[in-house]
Amino acid sequence: MLRRITLLGFSFACATTAMAVSGEEACNLETPWAVELQSDALVFSRTAEDAGTPRAVRLADGSLSIDGRDIVLSRDDRRRLQAYESEVRALIPEVKEIALDAINIAFTAVDEVARMFAGKDDASYERTAEKLATARIVMRRKVDDAFKGRGWSDDDFDAVVEEAVAQLLPTLIGDIVGTAVRVALSGDEAAARELEARAERMEREIETRVEARAEAIEARAEALCPRLVALDRIEAEVTAELAPGQRFDLITVGD
Repeated sequence: MLRRITLLGFSFACATTAMAVSGEEACNLETPWAVELQSDALVFSRTAEDAGTPRAVRLADGSLSIDGRDIVLSRDDRRRLQAYESEVRALIPEVKEIALDAINIAFTAVDEVARMFAGKDDASYERTAEKLATARIVMRRKVDDAFKGRGWSDDDFDAVVEEAVAQLLPTLIGDIVGTAVRVALSGDEAAARELEARAERMEREIETRVEARAEAIEARAEALCPRLVALDRIEAEVTAELAPGQRFDLITVGD
């Protein structure tokens, strides 16, 4: 039961953050590129597993370089790429806020689980809360790093989620076991039934709460779709090519 509740929150955070950062679910966005947001440039690069070429595309205030080679641009293309980079940077604060809100939802849900199963054992809850706070800080820092040009991917986020779950589950399960043992030793069957009922109620309540907030976050992500469509249209107007016969195409946004 606890594992289901805990993973519910973290899985939601992972899925929603990936959606917010990539737009994949909300806008049917597809891209083979990972983007690094630098102070003076946007760098698009392929993963090690992707054998496609070119390998890296750099945009900086209307300039374009591909695999380290500067590309001569027309005046119109320079203007288009300036607008492209400017719009991507304008989206950054909104996308980041969505990602951080998703993480907060997950940790709030897990904190509620910890409080319930710790019961009146304040020391037990404090131990768990401390680990929870540390894990939350690490995940928020990862999101901050993603928007400070240090590089980040969905795989990195998944790894942080898995690490947080691995650290928190033993402590939380220990709280459950402790509570269950105390109830069992008391011989109070009514208390045992109440503990089970309480766990079931908690799962339903958290799922309902998470889903409600998920819908709000999804709506915010979907509201960004027209702007992603606009970026896709700018790409279609760029005459510079990534390679001979390969048009400038970093993202594809579906219907």
